[in-house]
Amino acid sequence: MTRNVLADLNENWAGWLHFTAEHAAGGASRTFGAIRCSSVGVPMPLFNQAFVFAKPVPEDLASATRWLSARNVPFWVTAPASVASAVADVAESVGLDPTATTQPGMALAPISDLPEADRDVEMLPVADAAQLTDFAVVAAEAFGAPLEAAGTLAPASSLADDRCSWFVGYVDDDPAACGQLLRTDDVAGVYSIGVRERFRRQGLGAAITTTALVTGRELGCTIGVLQASPMGAPVYQRMGFETVTQYHSFAGSC
Repeated sequence: MTRNVLADLNENWAGWLHFTAEHAAGGASRTFGAIRCSSVGVPMPLFNQAFVFAKPVPEDLASATRWLSARNVPFWVTAPASVASAVADVAESVGLDPTATTQPGMALAPISDLPEADRDVEMLPVADAAQLTDFAVVAAEAFGAPLEAAGTLAPASSLADDRCSWFVGYVDDDPAACGQLLRTDDVAGVYSIGVRERFRRQGLGAAITTTALVTGRELGCTIGVLQASPMGAPVYQRMGFETVTQYHSFAGSC
């Protein structure tokens, strides 16, 4: 049987945001029909989303939009290319506006032949709250987010959850890169890959991505998935990732 890689991508992304909301203070998740919603509560739409992976029932989409809107944070309704037009058909009626934001959903399979990460850079799994703070410092600078928000997205409670692994890359003991692994079944989802400005163009993004994937492989994963930013997509293509779909976003008002 041919593997449904799009389903792997969808499930892992929705699972990642559900995981994040589960551990964040004030986070919440709800399901409306087949539409899965998770909201962390920080003022960044990436962390407050409704995922539409099949042609939506308009009433369910309206309910999901109302629930997210009531949380008073910016949010997106996100759909892969296969159902984006169906969401667009009802978007205006439920208070959504199409955005110019698209993200390629990418996959690498198998991950059995991954090279080891660059040994000249110290890529460490996060083991304690101090290292998690280093993760937040890197993420805040890399993604232009307030440090408080970055800390909310990497709470200490998540260290005890075996679905997730966090990583920080150090250059001369200075936290320089960050990354996250979220596992669903045998799927290794790579998230929060970031490099501080002064350490960019040195291969750290690829190195910490490889570190996360190698960890996933050691834990039994056979496929790697991610959603790429414009900066990250060429890096992942060079690593062998292929684009499976384009995710389209629709913005709601809070």
